[in-house]
Amino acid sequence: MSRKKTLPSIAKPFAHVHSMLAVVGFTESSAKEGTVYELSFRDPVTLKEYPFRVYAHTLENGMTHINLNEAAFAARGYVPDSVADAADDIMLDLAQYLENGPVKKKSASTSIEHAMNGQMAGNEEDVKRLGHVMAKMPTNAQVRENGMIPDPIQ
Repeated sequence: MSRKKTLPSIAKPFAHVHSMLAVVGFTESSAKEGTVYELSFRDPVTLKEYPFRVYAHTLENGMTHINLNEAAFAARGYVPDSVADAADDIMLDLAQYLENGPVKKKSASTSIEHAMNGQMAGNEEDVKRLGHVMAKMPTNAQVRENGMIPDPIQ
């Protein structure tokens, strides 16, 4: 069973594709056919890194084509769920960035009363997303088992 959502195939100018991949954290390297962008994910439990690759191809009209469904981890075999989930989240963000550009930042005119409202998230979607992120975080006991010190100590 695949948890991966169907992602779009996108053709945009190279500068747009390259800048959006860089915003997300990918680095570029050449390949026999096209360009490979890579981003490493680290498993917080084992500290092992898993390189994740996205492939870009130049079309005859000069546009750069990316089929986000072709993106995959470089090494075959087991990838921890927390790492796979992080890659899925990044790919969803990347799809949005490639289609619409990065999300605009809030304007500087937000009042201090509005900004300091004591809320951790602005809406229910943010609360759900933060809940998923927190659920994937190792507990202090798991961090100690790996010989590390939890930070910050709470």
